[in-house]
Amino acid sequence: MIQFHCYPGGKKRVVTFSYDDGHKNDERLVALFNRYGVKGTFHINGADFSDERRAEMRRLYAGHEISCHTVRHGWMDKMPAASLISEIMDNRRALEAAAGYPVVGMSYPSGAYSDEAENALRACGVLYSRTTKSTMKFGLPEDFLAWHPTCHHKDALPLAEQFMRTLDSEWTQPLFYVWGHSHEMRAESDWEYMERLVSTVAGSDKIWYATNIEIYDYLTAARSLRVSADESLIYNPAHLDVWVEKDKREIIRVPAGETIRL
Repeated sequence: MIQFHCYPGGKKRVVTFSYDDGHKNDERLVALFNRYGVKGTFHINGADFSDERRAEMRRLYAGHEISCHTVRHGWMDKMPAASLISEIMDNRRALEAAAGYPVVGMSYPSGAYSDEAENALRACGVLYSRTTKSTMKFGLPEDFLAWHPTCHHKDALPLAEQFMRTLDSEWTQPLFYVWGHSHEMRAESDWEYMERLVSTVAGSDKIWYATNIEIYDYLTAARSLRVSADESLIYNPAHLDVWVEKDKREIIRVPAGETIRL
């Protein structure tokens, strides 16, 4: 029996953080993430960044992900299609000039989205977008363009503790996804809470610490695996290595572009 519930290195749990608006407090938050070895995706507004600001963004978010949040933070469920397109594409162009790579992720400003907004994202080449609908669970996304997080960081500590208690259980779901805004951390007590949250989930060799786009890329690769009818052959057409589990006991790496015999 082959099961697709493994992640890079054969790990079975995933943690990601997702922060909106590109506030000056991101500097301190990124430093906290870096200290504990976790990863974040930062969804940033705007379309008119100076050369100095672009260089600062490239430095600050190195090792994390720069992602879209539209130009002016409007309500995407209340815009005509032309406005949706310009808000997304102008934001993408500006962020790509700073990031130096294609920016194909997003979060919905104020969590507002619609079928028309999702269609606009597809037309603009956006591959995923996070909502603000907290599931309070650890499930994988069913629709990448309506990717619901586990929880806001203010609600996250009890869930983080629950997640860590069940790392070895085969009956729990794998993804702990925390979202928020760094500008919500105004007092030292807020930062102390945030450090407690991050330190609770950090440092485990059973967890893959990933950005949103890394999760999208890996899950897309895993879902593209082709398995023979008798489960003796697996072909991986993707550009990423993928790990699978055989018979609930053996973790197997399927290299990118290769067919393996079990």
